[in-house]
Amino acid sequence: MTSSRTYLEQLHRRIVTTVALWTGGIALLTFVLTLAFYVFSPGFFAIIVLGITFSCVVGAGLTVWLRERPLWQMVLPFALCIVVNEIIVAVWLPELRLTVAPFLVVVVLLASLSNQRLFTIAATLFCTFLAVLIVITGPLETASNIPPFFLRYFHASNVAALIIAVWAVADRMGIAQFTALRIADQRAADAETALQAAESARQEIEHRAAEQQRLLELVKTLELPVLVVDDQVLLAPLVGNLDSWRAGALRRRILEMVAEHRAQVVILDVTGITVIDTEVARALIDTAVAIRLLGAHTVVSGIRAAVAQTLIGLNTSLGEIITVADLGAALAYARREVATASRA
Repeated sequence: MTSSRTYLEQLHRRIVTTVALWTGGIALLTFVLTLAFYVFSPGFFAIIVLGITFSCVVGAGLTVWLRERPLWQMVLPFALCIVVNEIIVAVWLPELRLTVAPFLVVVVLLASLSNQRLFTIAATLFCTFLAVLIVITGPLETASNIPPFFLRYFHASNVAALIIAVWAVADRMGIAQFTALRIADQRAADAETALQAAESARQEIEHRAAEQQRLLELVKTLELPVLVVDDQVLLAPLVGNLDSWRAGALRRRILEMVAEHRAQVVILDVTGITVIDTEVARALIDTAVAIRLLGAHTVVSGIRAAVAQTLIGLNTSLGEIITVADLGAALAYARREVATASRA
């Protein structure tokens, strides 16, 4: 928003500067021609024209000089110059009043570029009143004291200056519109590119999240493996430190596998377990009870001497859990149980 407003203000400054330079140039040319005429034919008419053109040059110069000031201050000298010259022409050169009166439109155009609504409204009302006053108060027919050549020149120069001023404003405003459209199109393209980039980033994040979830599932599977080693026999080899979280996760996974494979025996091999405390022992017992509720038996193999001493010291009973020395004995027991269940 700030950059757009700054660009618009700079554009308005360029418009005011262009109008001031063109008008000042025409006024300077008129000043030179009138000065040459005054040298050969001095008179009141030439003095009035010299004063008008000189004030136009000064007003345009001040406007260009004040281009770094607030916009309404930049416009004010040139607008005041035009108004004062309109009054001078209406009083001392009434032959030109109808030609110069429309030039008040430039004041309104310049005031409208200041982005000050009250200033623009005041300038419009004042210029409208002044133009009407100049037209209706002037004589209907006036004997002209102006040489025909200069009269035609002043009519033509005023019309040219007015056309150039209006063209300059319209041209700059057209450029502004095309520039605004180009900026809007560029920003739309940038937004589309950003949207596509965001969509690609979202898809990449989703892909990475899915990959991460797959890896987490793989880690969980490797951390708490439950293997189908025989028909209706599951094996859960446990290694490392079995804490309460791993024990709970193990119970959930074993129960899912028992229900899925209709297992008869679940072997918990604790040969690789280093530490078992009361909470973990209770978790193992709860797991065995849950397995029993599903109609299967639990066999624990590989209890080492240190773990056995810990269980005794903790005064923890394994309840109905069957214990064997090693994994081979556990597999043999499991197969006998499955065979007995099959014959029955």
